[in-house]
Amino acid sequence: MWSAIASAAFCLVLPWLPITTKSSIDTSRPKMRFSLRLLLAITTAIAVATALLTKFPLFTSGVICAGAYAYFIASCVRNPQHRMASAALLACMILPYAWVVSYKELDRILPAFALMISGMPAFVPAALIGQLFGQNMRDTTWLTFLLTAMELTIGVLMIRLGPKRTIAYLLLVMQISVLGSLAFHMLCLA
Repeated sequence: MWSAIASAAFCLVLPWLPITTKSSIDTSRPKMRFSLRLLLAITTAIAVATALLTKFPLFTSGVICAGAYAYFIASCVRNPQHRMASAALLACMILPYAWVVSYKELDRILPAFALMISGMPAFVPAALIGQLFGQNMRDTTWLTFLLTAMELTIGVLMIRLGPKRTIAYLLLVMQISVLGSLAFHMLCLA
């Protein structure tokens, strides 16, 4: 609770901190213009993804999550000035679950460890949203993948907007992951 209060207080003070930004490569990039063909392709992709998500939710959300990780890696390769912030984003998402490595019964969950890393950062929000719609917590695995993909994609966009927004977003992601890690630890003990 105190870390959430400290993070909120730091975010309130953040606009007045003297953090300056260097000129970015992103600002010199020409703005993307949409053509009718591109808009039709995007609409078709969203329609197909929605249909696949309703028919095969776990597979489709896994593909979307893998695509978000690929977009994250491509962003790190294209923008070397954002690599440190991107590494911090990944650390804020995954490092609260570092206790799993020293867990006594790791051999029981080791086969699912890679899937856990890709979906666990959004464990608690997915469980809460699943409860809101009447789903069991075990049935919301697809939702954890989608929310993790959303966290990564929004994180990449926030990193491009500047350091103050990046810091605030990293604090939010870290709070969500720490809460999820605490809940997962309590479920493992139960």
